[in-house]
Amino acid sequence: MAVKPGGFLNSLGGWARTALFWLSIVLIAGLRFADPEPLPTFRNAFFDFAQRLLPPGSEAQRAGVVLVDIDERSLADHGQWPWPRDLLADLIGQIAAGRPSVLGVDIIFAESDRHSPENLLRRFPLDAPLRESLAALPSNDAMLAAKLRQLPSVLASAVIEKPMEEGIEAGVQPPVLLRLGRQTGSDLRRHPALLRNLKSLEEASSGIGVASLELSGDGVVRKLPVVMLVGDAILPSFAVEVLRIARGAEAISVEIDGPGVTSVTLADKVIETAYPGHVWLRDRDTESLLHLSASSLLSGEVPLSQLAGRVVLLGSSAVGFGKQFVTPNGDLRANLEVQALMIENLMTGSYLMRPHFAAIWEGVAAGVVFALIAAFAARLSGYLSLAAVLGGLLLLFGGALYGFDQHAVLLDPSYASLVLVLGCAVMLGLGMVEAQRQRRRSEEEREMALVLAEAANRSKTSFLANMSHELRTPLNAILGFSEMMKREILGPVSPPRYREYVNDIHHMGGHLLSLVNDILEMSKVEAGESQLSESEFPVRDILDECVRTVSTAYRYRATKIIANYKSVVPVLFGDQRMFTQMVLNLLSNAVKYTPSGGEVRVTAVLGDNGSYRLSISDTGIGMSDQEIVEAFEPFRRVDHALASNLEGIGLGLPLTKAMIEMHGGRLEVSSVTNHGTTATLVFPADRVRGLGDKKHEREKRYEESA
Repeated sequence: MAVKPGGFLNSLGGWARTALFWLSIVLIAGLRFADPEPLPTFRNAFFDFAQRLLPPGSEAQRAGVVLVDIDERSLADHGQWPWPRDLLADLIGQIAAGRPSVLGVDIIFAESDRHSPENLLRRFPLDAPLRESLAALPSNDAMLAAKLRQLPSVLASAVIEKPMEEGIEAGVQPPVLLRLGRQTGSDLRRHPALLRNLKSLEEASSGIGVASLELSGDGVVRKLPVVMLVGDAILPSFAVEVLRIARGAEAISVEIDGPGVTSVTLADKVIETAYPGHVWLRDRDTESLLHLSASSLLSGEVPLSQLAGRVVLLGSSAVGFGKQFVTPNGDLRANLEVQALMIENLMTGSYLMRPHFAAIWEGVAAGVVFALIAAFAARLSGYLSLAAVLGGLLLLFGGALYGFDQHAVLLDPSYASLVLVLGCAVMLGLGMVEAQRQRRRSEEEREMALVLAEAANRSKTSFLANMSHELRTPLNAILGFSEMMKREILGPVSPPRYREYVNDIHHMGGHLLSLVNDILEMSKVEAGESQLSESEFPVRDILDECVRTVSTAYRYRATKIIANYKSVVPVLFGDQRMFTQMVLNLLSNAVKYTPSGGEVRVTAVLGDNGSYRLSISDTGIGMSDQEIVEAFEPFRRVDHALASNLEGIGLGLPLTKAMIEMHGGRLEVSSVTNHGTTATLVFPADRVRGLGDKKHEREKRYEESA
């Protein structure tokens, strides 16, 4: 059964409902653009779930990125970090011999090498010959710069929050062309300063890129910076600069339109970005990347042909060398591996994109969901509402996953789903409150109706009792005077027809008095004022008298009354007057509703539990089950042609039932239409005192001997 909040909403005026609806729409949209917690957490959780559920295909793994890793083995073979730069120069020389398309060095050389000969001369007191020998040696930084000139190379830099006290003289400035649209990029985050390499090393390289990563609030790397605003300059990220050199592009073209960056172009490759200048990382397993140990290259163990024409990144994944980062799949990766994934994403176009107006679309979707809830929630049943909620969630999440898998687009269904679930929960809560209010109102109405019914019943009972008393006084006078006239106590009544009138008056007065007595008795029973006048009495005498009375009263109907009760004639403890009235009521009903020539049987048995069962059966018109129910209602009579002209007002069975129940017994009625009725008075065993007096026992023995 549906729980509907319509009562609450309908209690508001039309303008109030409209205002409430649009206020809710505005709040939903405003909440989406405010984007408070936990909305970003839900959104990021869904994006991570989508990455685990739908990993990228094999075509996204063909970028040809090689990692030259200064790993634990390399540190064990060549000493702790930092290495002398002449050793790094030898390593880069080996890489250059392999003729890669570009070398990205994910190491920042912000200071000169302390192991360089000129620094050793300043640090240690040496004798003259040794000082002359060291002074004649070239600088380690110069050796590294010479090796960098042998191949296309990119050096890494990093953003810092405050400039260094001793500034580093700028070397190479990345070639960035700006195409400005209608307004400048307000969504670009400005970084104060840049940690750069030695000028000689930057001049020896082909370019520099910012290797800093952008972390989400939970510390996960999800976004890939494409360009970054450092000071007043827009600089490319390390991965973009490596890609520029690899593709042979002369410059990076950055288009700024509206709130921020809209695209970055490298030669013929266009990278669509979000306004802050980033794309989203498409995470995958890095085991398939070619990892080469730096020690293996230095020792000549690795064929240099593996580097030919490929993008090579030089860095370290050794524990303790640098910071480790968590990616969307939950993996812990070194910065070198994250940079490799970024380059691979950009080269293959497998990166993820969140459209510029995604927040607007998601806010509109949430508003539409709320409007649908407001329009249809009150019209659906409970199961249909549940099915609609599940269908809505499936549509929202299914559509978002489809966009992710087929178009690499990130859409957030969590907010609209949250609105759907919370909206349905609120409507359900309002419905429950309204149902509770209606239930209380119904209970109050039922209680009030019961009070009014009881008051009306008391009024009716009081009225009937008063009227019965008022009617009995003149009836007693009528019966008394008519009795005197029948007996001609004061003289003969003439002419003779008056005698017949007097008999009719006495008969009808007696009938009316019996009706008044029945009404008075019924009113007492309903008011709980009827009391039992209990005593022991023999059943047989009363039954005989009742049979004679009914036979005399209905002698004109030629109905035969058969007495089969004489074998079981106990003494009962109860109200003798009520017992007599019950028997007369059932006997008179049986005779009245039996056609002329039929028969009525009066039988009595003792039940197995000691109860006394007195049954009166007839061969009359009978009753259906529904008519039996109606017959027990006061003032209701069986609707039958034979009963239309019969005396009575429909109180016989209700009175009999009330009286037998006052004795702790029950009245059982079974009937078949057109086949007769059996009414049984059942007296409990504690009302049965014996099987009759000695007179009845002698009469029974006499009848048996005869």
